[in-house]
Amino acid sequence: MVVERQIRFRDIACPLFLFYNCMAANPTEVWLWQDISLVKSRSYHNVFKTCRDNPIMNMRTNKGYAAVAIIIVVSLAGIYYLEFYKKVEMGDTVYVNYTGSLDTGEIFDTTLEEVAMDDSQAKVWWFKLRTGYEPLKIAIGKGNVLPDFEMALIGMREGQKKEITISPERAAGAKDSAKIKEIPLIQTLNKEEDMTIENFKTNFRQDPQVDGIYQFQGIPVMVTEITEEMVHFVLQFQVGQEIYISLGNALVTGETETEFEITLTPTLGDVIYTVVGEGRVIEVGEDAMLVDFNAVLAGETLHYTIWVVRIEKAE
Repeated sequence: MVVERQIRFRDIACPLFLFYNCMAANPTEVWLWQDISLVKSRSYHNVFKTCRDNPIMNMRTNKGYAAVAIIIVVSLAGIYYLEFYKKVEMGDTVYVNYTGSLDTGEIFDTTLEEVAMDDSQAKVWWFKLRTGYEPLKIAIGKGNVLPDFEMALIGMREGQKKEITISPERAAGAKDSAKIKEIPLIQTLNKEEDMTIENFKTNFRQDPQVDGIYQFQGIPVMVTEITEEMVHFVLQFQVGQEIYISLGNALVTGETETEFEITLTPTLGDVIYTVVGEGRVIEVGEDAMLVDFNAVLAGETLHYTIWVVRIEKAE
């Protein structure tokens, strides 16, 4: 039974004292502890003597083990540094979770599903759920995100959290009141239109044929004439039909010989497209709707809470 205990203790003690033995001026001094008061047991004395006499532990005949021990320690320290102390630098690829909010505290965007689904946290009225939630991948230095957002990541470590504030001038810019337009809800569409053959192929993704019926964004048309360069077609609407046009959802409410009367049926937050650009419906009245063609966050101070999930160092 004593032998079994000595073997077990030796198996533990020898590796633990390996590095110290490497550094000692006289390696055997480490193991010759039989005269030290701490080593009272004869069995423990035998254990240390066994370590001393073990050729693997005798550094006089195995000097190479000192170098091996140092290499192992340095390697482990390097791995520890890379894993726990690496910081975001230019050229790195970073995976970030974030939540963005306005001065009102309302959240306008997040990569965290639990935040998006939490009804107790106020959201802007135009907040929309994502189809999937995962950390945002950012290539530092590529300019894919706001400059202040990107610069805030520099120097951060994996798992670190930071809160930043970005002024309107450094974000989406100031809001321009001239870009808020009033659009009447009653619109008209010509029953007959002309389009170049190239544009027809691009929009309808087919070659035109006389008497052929085609659909573009849910709008049915019938081709009545084709020339060398142009296609002439007629809109195929029915009064009472619900349609979607560039100004949004609409209802066909009347017609004349040459036109269809269209009544827009917008809701707050709808995105529409005009020659001015992309706009968002911010108000709906009885006869008209207000559409903001500014960037959605124009004039807003942005507050971000960001978490660095993972850092991929540049090669």
